[in-house]
Amino acid sequence: MSQTNANEYFRLFFETAQGILSARNMQATLDSLVQRSVAALGVKAGSLRLIDEQSHGLKPVASYGLSEAYLNKGALNADQSIPEVMSGRPVYIKDAFNDSRIQYPEALRTEGLNTILSVPVVAGEKVIGLLRLYSAEPRDYRAEDIEFVSALAEMGGLAIANARLFHDEGDKLASLFKEIGVDQPSAAEASEHVFETCTFLPIDSSRSLEYFRILHEVTRAILSTLDSRQVMKLIVDKVISCMQIKASALRLRNETTHELELIIAAGLSETFLTKGQPHTDQSISETLAGKTVLVADTASDPRLEYPAETIAEGIASILSLPIFARQRVVGVLRLYSAEKRSYSQEEVAFLSALAEIAGIAIMNARIFEKNRNDLSFWTATVGYMKD
Repeated sequence: MSQTNANEYFRLFFETAQGILSARNMQATLDSLVQRSVAALGVKAGSLRLIDEQSHGLKPVASYGLSEAYLNKGALNADQSIPEVMSGRPVYIKDAFNDSRIQYPEALRTEGLNTILSVPVVAGEKVIGLLRLYSAEPRDYRAEDIEFVSALAEMGGLAIANARLFHDEGDKLASLFKEIGVDQPSAAEASEHVFETCTFLPIDSSRSLEYFRILHEVTRAILSTLDSRQVMKLIVDKVISCMQIKASALRLRNETTHELELIIAAGLSETFLTKGQPHTDQSISETLAGKTVLVADTASDPRLEYPAETIAEGIASILSLPIFARQRVVGVLRLYSAEKRSYSQEEVAFLSALAEIAGIAIMNARIFEKNRNDLSFWTATVGYMKD
């Protein structure tokens, strides 16, 4: 990664994580990971290989920028092809033509490749494969570059594990429907207004690495658990510590009651939280139209639904951000500060990214929970029919 691009860790990681989290199937996830990794580091090509447990071979499952001739050059063995990566550590070889760990040096030369960065793909603390990035010219990688691409590979491993879990649940449900001789119902999505999601401005290099690491931690949590509440708590806690504010809360809209139902909060008293549920048409309603809104002075802003309670809580300013899921606003992320304050464009970009990642996490968890609930219901139904 060039010095210029090194200042964009956060934006690049957000875009890659968003692509991985939003992919509809495993192959789309793998293709997205490789393509975005190649683009992010500005290299010539990339490949992702998974370990075959029986043969110990490295099976290619996704690639970008490599010819069919190179991909079909011969089998790679995990014990011979840069084997240190299988122990869980990244390795880069600056001059791959003359390195004994390369199984097919002539094929590499013919392909016009030289430096190789190889990082492990891990799922559940187990190395399941590797991500390789290829450069045409010899190049060096900084520690931050290796940390960045290792984070992408880690996201890929967790995404693979999640995709397999979704696939297994779906197969079980499909088997049950087949057993009772009915077609599996297709999921229908309600049509709603489509909004523009966050657009990034350049992030100050002094904070880009910090923001990337926070987003990495949050994304890792999303992919490590399907408990959306646990992920939401992490997001709220990170917002408070990073922005150094009094409190934060995440609420989802209830389409039936038009209330903003509290999912998680930190730093707010029980008295404030039980004052009543905010309503979508009264509580900083522009946020539900997809706009980030700053209430700079709670003592004089008419958009607050509970102004007296807000002032009594010691809240001087509120930043309200929309939470998107599939380009629909499903809730709000709110930041509460004890002093009047503003937020830079960079801070808003970072917080918008967290809110958008939260939306994807909510949607993924809901889909999985629905599949699991459907599976439980139909398992019980089939059992009843057999009795």
